[in-house]
Amino acid sequence: MADTASWNKAVLEAKKALGNSGKIPTKRMEAVLKDVVIAKKSFDGLAGLMEPMKKKNLEVQTANLKVEDGLELACQEMRQERFGLDPNKPEDDKKIDQAHKIFGGFFTEAPKEFENNLKALKSLAGIMAIRYRA
Repeated sequence: MADTASWNKAVLEAKKALGNSGKIPTKRMEAVLKDVVIAKKSFDGLAGLMEPMKKKNLEVQTANLKVEDGLELACQEMRQERFGLDPNKPEDDKKIDQAHKIFGGFFTEAPKEFENNLKALKSLAGIMAIRYRA
C-alpha cells in the first residue's frame, strides 16, 4: 500500500538513480498520500464494524429461524384444531373449515416478514462481498 514511508524510500532511490540534475514531481503524490491517510482511517473504522455485523447477522438469523420453526409448528397444530366444535356436525364442520382458511391465510403471510429479513441479510452479505478493483 502506498504510504509516506514507502513513497519517501522510492523518492530517495529515484534521486540516486537520477543524480543531482533529476527532478521528481511530488505535488500529485502529496495529495495521494493525504488520501491514503483518509482511506486507512476509513478502513480501520470498517474493520471495527465487521465483527459486530457478523454477530448481529447470526443473531438475526437465529431469531428468524426460531420464529419460522414456531410458526410452522403452530400452523401444523392449527390444522388439527377443532376449536371445541364437533366436525361430525355439518354446521360445525363448516365453521371449522372457515377458521382453518382464515388461519391458513395468516400462516401463509406471517413468515413473509421474516423471509424479507433474511433477504435483507443476504443483500448485506452481498454488499460486504463486493469485489474491489485490484
